[in-house]
Amino acid sequence: MMMVPNKIFSLLLGLLTLLYPFRVTFASGDETTALLKWKATFKNQNNSLVASWKPGSDACNEWYGVSCINGRIGNLTNLVYLDLNSNQMSYTIPSQIGSLVKLQILRSFDNHLNGPVPGEVGYLRSLTKLSLGGNFLIGSIPASLGNLNNLSYLYLYDNQLFGPIPSELGNLKNRIELELYNNNLSGLIPNVELGSLKNLNTLALYNNQLSGPIPSELGNLKSLNYLLLHNNQLSGPIPSELRNLINLNHLLLSNNKNLFGPIPNELGNLKKFNNLEFSDNQLSGPIPSVLGNLKNLNNLTLSNNQLTGSIPSSFGKFRKLQTLFLGNNNLIEEIPSSICNLTSLTVLYLSRNNLKGKILQCLGNISGLQYVMMSHNNLNGELPSSICNLTSLQVLDLGRNNLIGAIPQCFGNMSGHLEVLDMHHNNLSGTLPSTLLLCTIFICIKDSTFILCVDGCTCTMGFFATCVLFLLCAI
Repeated sequence: MMMVPNKIFSLLLGLLTLLYPFRVTFASGDETTALLKWKATFKNQNNSLVASWKPGSDACNEWYGVSCINGRIGNLTNLVYLDLNSNQMSYTIPSQIGSLVKLQILRSFDNHLNGPVPGEVGYLRSLTKLSLGGNFLIGSIPASLGNLNNLSYLYLYDNQLFGPIPSELGNLKNRIELELYNNNLSGLIPNVELGSLKNLNTLALYNNQLSGPIPSELGNLKSLNYLLLHNNQLSGPIPSELRNLINLNHLLLSNNKNLFGPIPNELGNLKKFNNLEFSDNQLSGPIPSVLGNLKNLNNLTLSNNQLTGSIPSSFGKFRKLQTLFLGNNNLIEEIPSSICNLTSLTVLYLSRNNLKGKILQCLGNISGLQYVMMSHNNLNGELPSSICNLTSLQVLDLGRNNLIGAIPQCFGNMSGHLEVLDMHHNNLSGTLPSTLLLCTIFICIKDSTFILCVDGCTCTMGFFATCVLFLLCAI
């Protein structure tokens, strides 16, 4: 039996007596005290089920649902629910756990469990939920978990597990959620085996060291809502078979470094998408215009790839889009005016491309914009005064473009909310509004040399207090 403090077991077993015909055994009076303390936390102290639990009474003979056997805890072979969550318990899971053959739910996440997951857990054929996340478990995932035919939820996330994902997990046909993220798992994603889990709703394998291709067999998981494979070492193209995941809401493949090839056009048919993240890979080719069909999209992140061509005008259909990250690619042409239709947008990140043309006057109509980053492009023309309408704007980064003309004096109206204004390496002229000069740091960058001039407040090198940061030098 698992070695845990008597009080914790007593509380657990006391709860079970209210739900199941179960015998509770005491080793000492400590268990009686513990149950009374637990009862004191109830909002309804007159609950008829525990009304007999009174100080000074005989717990073994007079308390409802409680009996005593020889003063020590007995064999828990009838236990069906074991919940030890968030108790900061530190111990190794004993192999005797395999004797709890009627156990249906085992939850012990957010503790300090250490050591391996014992293979004997595979004996718990009645188990429907196994939740051991948020611990310090080490070792490999036992292949014997493939014997748990009734298991629907397997949570082993936030541990220190290593080695491959056992292909035997493909035997768990009732699986709804498989969460193994934040470990050190390596090797390939089992293709045929995981592809057979037709009831799977969530596959979360991110923040591991998995390698090899994304299995095309994952396209068989038509019940899948979440496919989270980011922060691994996956390689190869994005399989077009993912077009079959008609219920997919979130597809996160960012930061795998070695994913290459085009973004499949077929993804534009998955109308339930909320979140699409492909950043920090080696994806190439144009951005498919059919992505504009994803009208429920909240976040589109394609930064840090090798994408080419123009920003599709179809992106104007993203009426629910809040964040658009397209920076660090090789995008060309002008920013389409349809971007101004994105009335829910809060972040627009287009820096480090080869975009040209003027900054859109209509951007001032997107009242919720908080971050606008367009530095390191070939944008030209004057700064539109409509930017001053963005009363939520915190960051405006327009450095290293070909902007000309005077600095709009209405920028002075933004002093209450603007935190960063970067306009260095342009051909702007004029002076800053006086309201911005109250606490301004000018940083001129030339040949990697920083020249600091402080006006209006006391700041020191490397520490800018609450000052607004302006980069306005036309060098």
